[in-house]
Amino acid sequence: MTLKLPPGLPALTGAARADAAGLCEALMRAGLRAELGACGPDAFDCWSMARLIETHLFGRAMAEVDATAAPLKGMAARAMQAAGQWRERGSMERPGHGDGVLLTTPAARPHVGVFLDLDRGVVAHMDEHRGFSIESLPALKIQGYRSPRFFVWRES
Repeated sequence: MTLKLPPGLPALTGAARADAAGLCEALMRAGLRAELGACGPDAFDCWSMARLIETHLFGRAMAEVDATAAPLKGMAARAMQAAGQWRERGSMERPGHGDGVLLTTPAARPHVGVFLDLDRGVVAHMDEHRGFSIESLPALKIQGYRSPRFFVWRES
């Protein structure tokens, strides 16, 4: 599914942290809603939001997958299809700016976001209840997400 960008995204300046902060601010102001299978411009699922962030900030073309084909297994299928694009970081490696983040809970489907080097590290993601969100790793743990896994983009 083609990604449709919301209007008003800021131009990049070349300053990685400032660009990430500007994009996050614009996405928060846009009032986007979460919807499984949506690819913008007004609604996104977590994978399409990760694609938007990776495309806009880093110029990365993440794999496209239709989550509605298998709603309960959508994220797992997407992660498998994108596996060739990413390398999982070792458990002792610190996450890096732009890493993909796989979040899991015992009761819910897998969830993805993007790690950004802002405010000691945050995950930008599409929360199914609040829309676009920026959360620290401790805040995500409180919400039930355990043992986040970080993935580094494989440069072509």
